[in-house]
Amino acid sequence: MYKRATLILYNSYDKKRWHEAHKRAIARAAPVCYAYDFNLAIMDFPCKKEDLNNINTTIGNEGSYLKELIDKNRFFIVDKFLPQFGIPIATTSKPEKSKEITPIDTVKLLKNRPIGLFVGLGRHGLPKDILRFCKYHLDITEKGVSLETCTAIGIIPSTIYWLSKSF
Repeated sequence: MYKRATLILYNSYDKKRWHEAHKRAIARAAPVCYAYDFNLAIMDFPCKKEDLNNINTTIGNEGSYLKELIDKNRFFIVDKFLPQFGIPIATTSKPEKSKEITPIDTVKLLKNRPIGLFVGLGRHGLPKDILRFCKYHLDITEKGVSLETCTAIGIIPSTIYWLSKSF
């Protein structure tokens, strides 16, 4: 039995204003997390739970998957990494060699402990302090290919989920 993984969307956009880009990232991530049995967390977002009620979008079945995650206590708004997220892993196309982990080894970790996979929103990706904090760095492509944020939001949970089915 595998532990649960958490996809952590890290806000590298504006930390003070609640933007459409924040809403759309959450709306895109919720159905993916729901489909692939991940928790969803947002970190350093300028919002409260009440702000999520005004995510009016056609993405994610008009917010029903986000509501499902909220109702099942699988959605978190945080300003720091929580212990229940398990092992912190940065997703990056440029992993530090000393922290590099493969997708298969990530799944092996998940057999024993939960994991929290950081995805940076915005052009700059994850900041250096998050990269330093994370125990591991995962390049989901294993080829150094930089993925657009929405693509990464879909590929990372899907890859981890399907690899876990093969062990």
